[in-house]
Amino acid sequence: MSPRFIIATSTLIIGLLLSWLMFQTQDQPENYKSTKKLVPNPLEYIPSDPISQRQKNGGNSDRNNNFDPNAIPYERVITFSSEEAYRSFLKKLSASGVFNKGSIDSLRAVRISFDSLSDLNALELNPEDVEFNYPVLIPELREVQPQEGVLGFGNGALDFLGISKDNSEWGKGVKIAVIDTGIEPHLALNDNIQHINLIDLDEGTNPNSHGTSVASLIAGQHPNMRGVAPQAELISVRVADETGVSSSFLLAQGITAAADAGAQLINISMGSSSDSALVRQAVDYAIEQGAVIFASSGNDGTQQASYPAADPDVYSVGAIDANGTHLNFSNTDDNLAFAAPGLEVQAAFPGDNVTSFTGTSGAVAFPVGAVAAIMSESQQSISAEQAVSILQSHSNEAGLPGADNQFGIGIIDVGRAINRNTSGIVDIAVASQTYLLPTADSSASGLQVSVENRGTETVFQSTVDIQIGNDYFPYTIQKISPNERTVVTIPSGLGQLRADAQLEVSAQINLPTGQSDAKPGNDQRKEIVTIPTDDR
Repeated sequence: MSPRFIIATSTLIIGLLLSWLMFQTQDQPENYKSTKKLVPNPLEYIPSDPISQRQKNGGNSDRNNNFDPNAIPYERVITFSSEEAYRSFLKKLSASGVFNKGSIDSLRAVRISFDSLSDLNALELNPEDVEFNYPVLIPELREVQPQEGVLGFGNGALDFLGISKDNSEWGKGVKIAVIDTGIEPHLALNDNIQHINLIDLDEGTNPNSHGTSVASLIAGQHPNMRGVAPQAELISVRVADETGVSSSFLLAQGITAAADAGAQLINISMGSSSDSALVRQAVDYAIEQGAVIFASSGNDGTQQASYPAADPDVYSVGAIDANGTHLNFSNTDDNLAFAAPGLEVQAAFPGDNVTSFTGTSGAVAFPVGAVAAIMSESQQSISAEQAVSILQSHSNEAGLPGADNQFGIGIIDVGRAINRNTSGIVDIAVASQTYLLPTADSSASGLQVSVENRGTETVFQSTVDIQIGNDYFPYTIQKISPNERTVVTIPSGLGQLRADAQLEVSAQINLPTGQSDAKPGNDQRKEIVTIPTDDR
């Protein structure tokens, strides 16, 4: 840990001095009461084109046309199947009418720019080897805002994730690459960060704060801004400029650079509306080197994750509020892996300041830190992929029963994963309630109550008291083992739901006599179910 983080207990003066350094008080917004300096959410950028324009570009779009409205104009990326062809092309570039904008030796890829299509065509390239270069951007909350009634996290994200004990040593020995806008010096971060800058900033410009905020959620070390895995070794890979703009080529270059630097985990809080064959190749390369990649699903409120989160080999992460509610801006996707805190989370901002960070960019940092913590705190040495499996099997059910496109396998629960081998934990939860409506294929309907054993002990003869409107239904669960999920379906209430357009439902878990629940707060749920007008 950096000496800047050591809080001396010998004198009150030193303690007060560190607090002043961490949270300098300056002019605050009139509607914000705090002694901490907050700044507006750092600007985030997302692809603005609608979901209907999303398409997989198989890396050979030039065979059909010379224009893609989503691509960076007058640029192409060429990949070569042989080392000889790659090296030969690099040599002859200087005598051509195109410009070498960068290369990736491990993928045998070259980024070129040109002034006219005739210069490109003069190269007589195999169309199979050519693809467009697409913008990759940090997500912005622009078109879709959080819905009314949601609750921000502030500095309570770790508590929400079940981290109730000292985690200051978690993540030791695990290398994590943050592919973003770069990580700037901050009181909450270790000084010993490896920096790989693949893009130069314009002279006199201030770096974008985005990467610094993301890094603090993973590995923040200050007591007032602690990440999930404070001792993780960070690798800052800058691929975006001061405005948060990058490209598919730079992202691929960043992924390969991170893998070559020994990153076991890679955090990508960026995305594109277009699929890039080169990025997919970079993902494959990193996985072959042993890395596991996480990416933000995106903030445009569509039904498909941004790329590379949409890649099935990448763990995609969506955002929730402090009530565990899916946030409207968080892209849904059948490929979604996890849900994590993503609303008004306290994070670092350059200049030893603090910001309120909202979006899937921050959400993805939590499972990355969680996997690092699981790796470092396991009794035996485990791989990053094994740690991901542990996080999956100890995530909390949410939304529809089983994996779904809003929550993935569930909401991550770091404490549950870390304490998985601690005996004696009894924790039965009412995980979710959803109402099943009849469809053209099935007339089945009723309230589905998901019950989950989040403890480490098998529980026998627990009961669930379910109320649907004015009707009461007791149900006995004979046995539920650790990590087991069961769904209780009560076929009642459809008539009242259609008549009133809403229905009050609730469920309460009761343990057998003599047993007490470690987290009684999750034993009960009470909600109002509403029905779309078309289904009434």
